[in-house]
Amino acid sequence: MVQSDTVELLRRWHGGDRGALGMLLARHLESLHQFVRAELGGELRQLRRDGDSMDIVQTAAARVLGYIPTFIPKNGRQFHQLLRRIVVNDILNRLRSPNVGRREPSRKGFGDSVLDLRSPSHASNSPVRALLMSERLEELRAWARLALEFLPDPLERRLVLLAAVEEWSWKEIGDDLDMAPDAARMRFHRLLPKLANHIRLLGEGRLDELLDSDGA
Repeated sequence: MVQSDTVELLRRWHGGDRGALGMLLARHLESLHQFVRAELGGELRQLRRDGDSMDIVQTAAARVLGYIPTFIPKNGRQFHQLLRRIVVNDILNRLRSPNVGRREPSRKGFGDSVLDLRSPSHASNSPVRALLMSERLEELRAWARLALEFLPDPLERRLVLLAAVEEWSWKEIGDDLDMAPDAARMRFHRLLPKLANHIRLLGEGRLDELLDSDGA
């Protein structure tokens, strides 16, 4: 698939064109299904009471494309690799993270942000610095939302989602994750340098490095 096809379909999907979603899934679903089955094995079978594995993967893919901020990949291959990671994370979140089904992820606060992942010349100028600029909070949330997908621990992904993107209180986060509010806050702050590094790599057009890493 050529890059322009992928970018245009992503724009159309986030603009509300469900036909574009169908085209994206049709192009990627079979390969995505094979990857998820190989990665998750028996864990995927735990969800089969809700449908067969293809249905589970298709539902997860449609769901993540609904809550991930709009992004522009370099090409169809990069889009597919990123989608694989996010879909696997989504399924693992539902299997492993406490209370993960209590409230669904949302596109809260992203505004019209479009994350350009192609190269440093196209990417947002210093997205890490943007984290500290209140007038760019929508862009901050969008970068953080994508960057947290490269954290390997489902609980840590949930923690960053609730604190940095959804902006829950520490009491709400502690209740959701079954930990003391102060423990949740301290763990979140320990994760910030790693999250900032992931945002920096994304903003510099170095998505492939993150895709090839284990998230550490």
